[in-house]
Amino acid sequence: MPKIKYTTKELKRPDKFREFLAESLEGLSEHFNKILIGIGVIAVGLLAVCFVSSQQEEKDLLANEQFRKAVQSYNSGEMETSLSQLQTLHEEHSGTEVSILALYQMGMINYQLGNFEEAIKHLDLFLDDDPEDGIFRDGANLVIGLSAFELEKWDKSIEYFSEVNRSESPYYVQARRQLSLVYEKIGEPEKAEKIRSETPNEAGL
Repeated sequence: MPKIKYTTKELKRPDKFREFLAESLEGLSEHFNKILIGIGVIAVGLLAVCFVSSQQEEKDLLANEQFRKAVQSYNSGEMETSLSQLQTLHEEHSGTEVSILALYQMGMINYQLGNFEEAIKHLDLFLDDDPEDGIFRDGANLVIGLSAFELEKWDKSIEYFSEVNRSESPYYVQARRQLSLVYEKIGEPEKAEKIRSETPNEAGL
């Protein structure tokens, strides 16, 4: 197999990464709608026996509206506004599924804005909830790794890139390529070359 070298410029591929972020947001929206349907069904059933359920439903609808506005702001290019709206949502609905989704998106936006420490903080909190969705989990691990790379926190970068270990993941190739770069940065070219030789020559992000 021919040896393949990847440059930092090639790996970053901003257009592709923006596509990744957009796809993440779209996935969040679809997942969130499913959550709301489930919450709605449960709430309707409880209305027959307890008034408290109507109050909870109102809170869920409010959270839905807040999330919708945050998505709208993001799609309009108002990332700072979207970030603020997501922060408010997370604080007002702490511990709910929608607040966890907000953490994921806050991490993505902070990465785009170059707030790498904040991106790591929010995505670590998202992962602390042990999300079942492998795509979101891999996306979070990848972006934490990228943020750590930008901050030259090589050990943390290695840790999180290595977490994207499912070959079927759409982020696997990108994570492996970035991992090889980290090993080059810390003076371990043999490990970097081994990773490159074992990584499929496919388009990552």
